[in-house]
Amino acid sequence: MSQNAGHIGAFIRFLLVGGSFSLIYAVTTSAMIRFVDTSPFPTSVVVYLCCIPPAFWAQRRFAFRAEQSGGTAMLKYVATQVASLTLVSVITSRFVTKVFVYDTLLFLMAAGCAAVMSYLICRFIIFRPSEPDAQ
Repeated sequence: MSQNAGHIGAFIRFLLVGGSFSLIYAVTTSAMIRFVDTSPFPTSVVVYLCCIPPAFWAQRRFAFRAEQSGGTAMLKYVATQVASLTLVSVITSRFVTKVFVYDTLLFLMAAGCAAVMSYLICRFIIFRPSEPDAQ
């Protein structure tokens, strides 16, 4: 398989994992705000934090197929997600409407922006593939 095909495959798998967790985040957060009447900011933070460990596992195993064990890769991933969390939480807490459909779209757009940033960091820093041996 060519190197470009491997990159494209990793990107597609990343989108599947990230899209799944973004959807879980968006629907759960919107539902809790609308139907349980929770406060938008803490709800967004708690739901996002709950998604980090299973998302790390899925990204490492499925999307990037990386060999790194939990240690430093997990710490870097958590730092990346905290930055994403900050972005998403600031956006969503400022613009939440308490209208389920609008808020779901808002959370999806915010999570999408965070996903792009996360992919770039995961691909080039956290789960960087090993360099082939120079010959």
